[in-house]
Amino acid sequence: MPQPSIRPDVVALFADVDWHGHLDDPHRAYHRDGRPFTLAEQRLLVTFTPEEKAAGQEQIRRENEWLDEVDAMRDDFVALVRKYLHQLPKNAVVADAISIMTDEDYAEYERLVPIVTAQDTLEYRATHGNSTAHLTGPRED
Repeated sequence: MPQPSIRPDVVALFADVDWHGHLDDPHRAYHRDGRPFTLAEQRLLVTFTPEEKAAGQEQIRRENEWLDEVDAMRDDFVALVRKYLHQLPKNAVVADAISIMTDEDYAEYERLVPIVTAQDTLEYRATHGNSTAHLTGPRED
C-alpha cells in the first residue's frame, strides 16, 4: 500500500490557523497573526489529509513546547539581570549590570539574550543561531 504524501505547505498552513476565530467573520479562517486566509489558502486548507492534520498538530505541539521553554528562559534572564541591578544605584541600566557580571553569568547572559529579545524566536534561532555580538556589543572588562 503506497504511503500518502504529506504536503509541507498544507501542514504549515494548518499549523498557522488561529483556531480561536474572529468576531469579524467567524466562518473565515485566519492566520495566527490576524490576517485572513486568502481564498486560495482556504481552498487548500480544506484538502488536508488525516496525516497532514496529525503533522500540523505535532508542529503546534512542538511550537507550544518551545514557547514554554522560551518563557522559562525569559524568567531566567530577568532573574539574572535583577541579581546585578540590585547591586547598583537606582537608575542603573542593563549595560551597568553586564559590566559587573561574573564570567559565568555573562556567558549565560550571552546565551539568553538573543532568545529572549528576538521578535520571532523560532525564526531568529533558525536564521542566526546563538550570535549575540550585534545585540549586546562587547563587554567592557
